[in-house]
Amino acid sequence: MLVACIAVGVIAGLVVAGVRLNLGLPGHKALLWMPAVIVARMLSRCRVGATAGSAAVVFTTFGLGGNLAGGPAGLLLTIVAGAFLDLVIRASESGSVPAWLHVPMIGVAAMLANLICLARRLLLPAGFGVHLLFDASGFWFRFCSYALFGLAAGLIAAMAARSIRRRRRS
Repeated sequence: MLVACIAVGVIAGLVVAGVRLNLGLPGHKALLWMPAVIVARMLSRCRVGATAGSAAVVFTTFGLGGNLAGGPAGLLLTIVAGAFLDLVIRASESGSVPAWLHVPMIGVAAMLANLICLARRLLLPAGFGVHLLFDASGFWFRFCSYALFGLAAGLIAAMAARSIRRRRRS
């Protein structure tokens, strides 16, 4: 199952490196890689699946000249975000969390993981750039954008994994 999570991470890394959404909003690349990594982790139940998948994503994009990780410091922070997702998903699978809380819990965890990825952007010397939406820039715009895209990625992933599990059972 670990190899499956890594393979999904490599595929997601290829997508991130090759696809340009041109949204002009910070944090939007989470929609390209995070749902795949989370779904792979939730379906495989591999304890380090999201960490391995996140590592595969960043090393693949870094190797192809992509801009996901933002350099060596970003590599580590994206892997930390994957490890955080692993911890939260493991807690949600433990049975102590009510079933109705799984989807929002994964959504909030992905939001926080994407905010960890925002920390890597704060470490870059380039600073904040102007974005396309209303020419907005600055910390709070970037913070809200990363949070929104992380939440969306987590909710999409949790709903997809839940739907796939239901279809497997029937």
